[in-house]
Amino acid sequence: MMNANSEAIETEVLIVGGGPVGLSLAGDLGWRGIRCIYIEQTDGVIGQPKMDGINVRTMEFCRRWGITADIRNCGYPKDYPQDMVYLTSFNGYELGREEFATPSGGSEERRLGSSPETRFRCPQDLFDPILQKFARSMPTVTAKYQCRLAEFAQDGDGVTSRIEDARSGGRFAIRSRYLAGCDGASSQVRKHYDIGMSGLGTLTYTTNVMFRCPALRESRSTRLGYRHLFIGPEGTWATVVAIDGRDNWRLSIIGSVEKQELGEAEVRAAIERVIGKPAAFEVLSVVPWVRRELVADRWRDGRVFLVGDSAHMTSPTGGFGMNLGIADAVDLSWKMEAVLKGWGGPQLLESYQLERKPVAQRAVREASGNLQRTLSPGANPGLLAESYEGALLRYRIGQKFSATMLREWYKLGIDLGYVYDPSPVIAPEDEDFSAAQQHLSAMAAAGSALPAPEGYLVDGTRLSASLLREWQRLSLHLALSFPVKPEWQELPAREVMLYRQSASPGARAPHFWVDDATSTLDWYGRGFVLVDTGDDARSRDAFLRAAGTAGVPASVQVNNDADLRALYAAPLTLVRPDGHVAWRGRSLDEPRAGQLIARVRGALH
Repeated sequence: MMNANSEAIETEVLIVGGGPVGLSLAGDLGWRGIRCIYIEQTDGVIGQPKMDGINVRTMEFCRRWGITADIRNCGYPKDYPQDMVYLTSFNGYELGREEFATPSGGSEERRLGSSPETRFRCPQDLFDPILQKFARSMPTVTAKYQCRLAEFAQDGDGVTSRIEDARSGGRFAIRSRYLAGCDGASSQVRKHYDIGMSGLGTLTYTTNVMFRCPALRESRSTRLGYRHLFIGPEGTWATVVAIDGRDNWRLSIIGSVEKQELGEAEVRAAIERVIGKPAAFEVLSVVPWVRRELVADRWRDGRVFLVGDSAHMTSPTGGFGMNLGIADAVDLSWKMEAVLKGWGGPQLLESYQLERKPVAQRAVREASGNLQRTLSPGANPGLLAESYEGALLRYRIGQKFSATMLREWYKLGIDLGYVYDPSPVIAPEDEDFSAAQQHLSAMAAAGSALPAPEGYLVDGTRLSASLLREWQRLSLHLALSFPVKPEWQELPAREVMLYRQSASPGARAPHFWVDDATSTLDWYGRGFVLVDTGDDARSRDAFLRAAGTAGVPASVQVNNDADLRALYAAPLTLVRPDGHVAWRGRSLDEPRAGQLIARVRGALH
């Protein structure tokens, strides 16, 4: 049994793992003034990037941290097309494509959409250095590379960890209040506590191949995109993504549930097959990996927490993995801050698993469904036939596959639409403030139809270019897709493909442009924020007094804009440091405000 050592390095949080999730946790803790150390057993340089897309929610966190400009100038060519292309080879038949002018889908998702940000293409070898710079810019963050966790033990007051330094060969101790295991799918931290995992398990044995091929940029047979899905007579067998928008590409040979080890000749043959004609190329790296769907049964053991891939493993179909992990980190970070600074109650850290585990289960299951959609064409022996019948077959497969894959590309319902319900630190609203009820009441009071050119759905959702695009894609998906019937009950396509902002408790607080540069999301991050659209000074004062008595950092935002009032529905909306709604209602008096603060800071049992 390890004991606390007076010679140990002291910190508040030890983060095991310096990938994007560990870096995000370190950066957010540092941004909150919390002392932390992150250790990474490598030198931090990314050889083969595992991720290549930052979703909208992660970009919102990066906006809060002030690093979106670095991301937009990461070096990936801004004019490189982001289309999803379905084809037999780069020099073969194009079966279909979903066009994206930018990683976000174009101007229709800007300004008129549901976020001040857009998803962005920034592969991990470009994104990790930005996160490293952000984390290490915080004076309370210490980075230790080429260091690995040798052993650790916790007691009632903290965690003592022994660290091995690969450069010196020596060992040193770190004493922390908490430990966060951001150490990936093979997590040593998870295995230490023998925490089981549940889910579908192994889905495929896949091989990733990084290769360089300048000739692909000169292809005249196929207009290049970002992600290319290759369909042969046997079905969908590989994908190729444009890693740097220039000469480097990542081939993923999808494989099967049977373990495979591809030799050099097989790897080269696969590259030659996707290129489709003789061309010079260089194999840079080959990484076999196992595609799994698993979620940890427990995300916490006392003072030790699992974050990111250590808590959930997912098929990359959907791009959920890293983005889920960063959202885990943001949820955990403000709760650790609260407890370490003395205003967080015992239920606050307990809520981490209760809130994040269902979100992970929902996303990883969606990713498994996306894998089935990727494989949905099945075998079509006549696919490459140079005949009328072959051309008709290619047309039909292209049409149906294009519609089928829309669910993976349009999935804001997964990225933004999750709600922390139930949660011990979310307070129920006082009455039904649904958008439909508020909108219909306003129409009845006005006694007239909505003025042109405004457009609204029946539930009061304001129409935008992005919503119309998503609605049209949903209609195509429902009408033309291949039948995909997994063994589980899938979420309705509508819930995945359509996202409507809501200020209901537990939901992400809605985005609204306060002025040309400021979103409501810019109000949130440090402490609790009471949004007052009814100019209720008495309620504001009661809230601030209750928060001050409990030591909870809090502020108010007063804005009487009619559109903001309609979007948030209730006169008062309380938003947490992570940007999720903690409560909404009509008014607060002293007793109610005190009870509310106790609930949202985790002090009620």
